[in-house]
Amino acid sequence: MDMKAFFLYATILFFSVIGVIITRYFTKSYPTHLVLYRLFIVGEFWTISLFFAANIVSHFAKKLIRAGIFLFTLFSLYDYFSSEPSPSYPLVLECTFFSAIIIYFFYERMKYSTKFPIYLAPSFWIGVGFLIFSTGNFFVFLFSKLLLQDQENRNLFNHIYGFFTILKNVLLCIAVVVAKNFMPPEAPSKTYPALEFDSFNKISHNPNLQT
Repeated sequence: MDMKAFFLYATILFFSVIGVIITRYFTKSYPTHLVLYRLFIVGEFWTISLFFAANIVSHFAKKLIRAGIFLFTLFSLYDYFSSEPSPSYPLVLECTFFSAIIIYFFYERMKYSTKFPIYLAPSFWIGVGFLIFSTGNFFVFLFSKLLLQDQENRNLFNHIYGFFTILKNVLLCIAVVVAKNFMPPEAPSKTYPALEFDSFNKISHNPNLQT
């Protein structure tokens, strides 16, 4: 379930980028562009939340994540129909939620993972990627309405967002490589060691032990 959620996220990202490019630069339909971007944010929140829910041990944390998915969806709908056409507040909420969940995820990994180092698991790199993306873009999304008012600040917004997006995608690629090449340690063999019993002399044939 964990890697399925990740690849579902990659699929949603691929088709969302194509839709955003078409509506932004070819059809130049800003309302449609905004709707697609909102749908991508909700889909991203769903898939990444389900990914971490599948990798977290605590049942209480799993329930909180599922409740967070429901509340985030409601908030996104409310924000879309009641405010100006800007997805900044859902993005701020998403960054806050992911940061808290990922920090707890790392806490559990350090507490329960004893068979192999956590950096050999793809979930570690996925967590690092989204943690860096969420913390790096938090204030950018929070002050996006101010930053997008003039061209100079808009360029700054694009540079910061682009940098953390590229860094996140690089770490996600590392996660895919780790998932493909890493093999978990095998369980200890239950078979008995192959001892060469022929090399031992029988006690009855050992003259030093005869009475």
